[in-house]
Amino acid sequence: MSGRAFPPDADTVARQRRASDPSASAWVAANAGSGKTWVLSRRVIRLLLAGTPPTRILCLTFTKAAAATMSNRIFAELGKWAVADDDALARSIAGIQGAAANARDLKRARRLFAEAIETPGGLKIQTIHGFCERILQQFPIEADLGGGFEILDEAAERELVGRARDGVLIRAAAEPDGRLGRALAAVLEATGDQGFLKALDALVRRRDEVRAALREDGDIVATALGIPAGETVADVEARIFQSPHFTQDLTRRFIEVALTGGKNAIEQAERFRQARDHPSRLARLNAWFEAFFSQNGDRRKFSSFLHKQGAAVIPGLDAAFDAECARLEDLRDRLAAHRARQATAALMTIGDAAIGDYERAKRARGALDFGDLIRRTADLLARSDAAAWVQYKLDQGIDHILVDEAQDTSPRQWQIVRQLAEEFFAGETARPRGRTLFAVGDEKQSIYSFQGAAPQEFSANARHFRAKASAAGADFAAVNLVLSFRSTADVLGAVDRVFAAPAMRAGVVSDDGWQDHVAIRRAEPGLVELWDPVLPVKASEPEDWTAPIDRLHARSPAIRVAERIADEIAMLLAPDFHLAGTGGRVRPRDVLILVRKRDAFVDAMNRVLKERGIPAAGADRLTLTDHIAVEDLIALGKTM
Repeated sequence: MSGRAFPPDADTVARQRRASDPSASAWVAANAGSGKTWVLSRRVIRLLLAGTPPTRILCLTFTKAAAATMSNRIFAELGKWAVADDDALARSIAGIQGAAANARDLKRARRLFAEAIETPGGLKIQTIHGFCERILQQFPIEADLGGGFEILDEAAERELVGRARDGVLIRAAAEPDGRLGRALAAVLEATGDQGFLKALDALVRRRDEVRAALREDGDIVATALGIPAGETVADVEARIFQSPHFTQDLTRRFIEVALTGGKNAIEQAERFRQARDHPSRLARLNAWFEAFFSQNGDRRKFSSFLHKQGAAVIPGLDAAFDAECARLEDLRDRLAAHRARQATAALMTIGDAAIGDYERAKRARGALDFGDLIRRTADLLARSDAAAWVQYKLDQGIDHILVDEAQDTSPRQWQIVRQLAEEFFAGETARPRGRTLFAVGDEKQSIYSFQGAAPQEFSANARHFRAKASAAGADFAAVNLVLSFRSTADVLGAVDRVFAAPAMRAGVVSDDGWQDHVAIRRAEPGLVELWDPVLPVKASEPEDWTAPIDRLHARSPAIRVAERIADEIAMLLAPDFHLAGTGGRVRPRDVLILVRKRDAFVDAMNRVLKERGIPAAGADRLTLTDHIAVEDLIALGKTM
């Protein structure tokens, strides 16, 4: 943790020790910057110090980078212990476990580094996908796999998904009257090309959920959209044309009066005429809606197309118009729901075909993707005929499970964790040694929803394992870490103010999972400044026709925001500017610009900084000799 120069208070130290206690299972809800990885690594060290063999500890995290960070921290601490003098080592151990170190502790602590390195397999600190791959390689027959299988990386997966998608679209286009052809036409009528392709790719990636939805009894889309059972599009359209407010006679009289008015009145009369006389049912429907609503969906004002004198010819016409607007608003939403249902059904038809092609391509190649690793492992551990053998073999190797960044764990992944820990809380097990489960996370920080992460599962599984531990009489600690070592009180206070309203909190946490932030750097100043949004302005056509068409013009929002940020940085770097808290000067290296994604703004920001002469490291830093292009040139040079 970057804030270790600020000593934590006694309460935080006690919470950290409780969370890292190797004798009890623990569920830790930790705010950003409160030391999740630090606590997890300390728990691993305390498990080793208590005599747990390295091979019986399983640490699961979400990314390889996180796994590497955790491993480096553990080995760095154990490496210090291996060469520290007795006094320094005793102080370090006492600081971690909260009790004085004895001679046995010192002796074991010095051996942990070598033991962790020399143990076959060593510490199992890996991603959930890496763990599942190892399980499937260990039990290929039980998982119904061949002796060897290929793991698709992201690029290979995208290629196969693209081929499956394109193959389905080609078949649909070749047979426009077929099932796929009609579905494609329905989808394209409801959405644009790019949106459709993204949705189709998402369906293939989330194929488990798609196939489960297709197997559901009943129409789950209709239920989600609030469509009554048995209601059809034709039913809604019929109700639209059966207006209790505008009879045929009133419609005729309105057209006659409106034709004597101004331009707006004549246009309105034409809409009514189209709704009454057009041979196309769809055209009549659209004309009737256009008569009462503008293009952006707002109600038309009766006074905008018929003057008071004209309205007086037909008493109650304005009231009838308002009443019809109110009636049509509900029917418009109902009709939109039905159209969304039809488009969704068509998309699911195409998606199901693309999923089938993708699965066949993988089988032909003997390959699994990351989703398959999770699904196959969960299914393997759930099968009654194979689970006993697999669980027995695993039971001999895992005593302690630690889950990092648990808020990004998907339901399928939690299923694996539950199955692995099933025997942990089953009373007497095959070994007398205590077995524990540790999970740390924060719902507010979940960022992998596109990979199936379900933040609410963090709280749900906390309740599940707490009940299991209680039934087994096992110690289970629920720990909240709220002290941030990373930011200042002003910044964290602004975050808490944004989410002070219950409705805002409900968008990022479930149940009562919100925890206000506490800063350890209380005396340090901070500032949160909100700028007005920068809106796009219409740009004139460039005079230089040779300029790239995707070049940002000078008044584009990205350029204007970049210029404003550059102005702010230039003010901070000015010779007469000094920080209010410390009186120190600001250097270019002290400034960090965070972006939501790498889009055109990143290039615009770099360009503006260079134009202003402000030193900037750029979007990335890399070792030149590690770049793939340079490595290829070096390899080529070695062969010549």
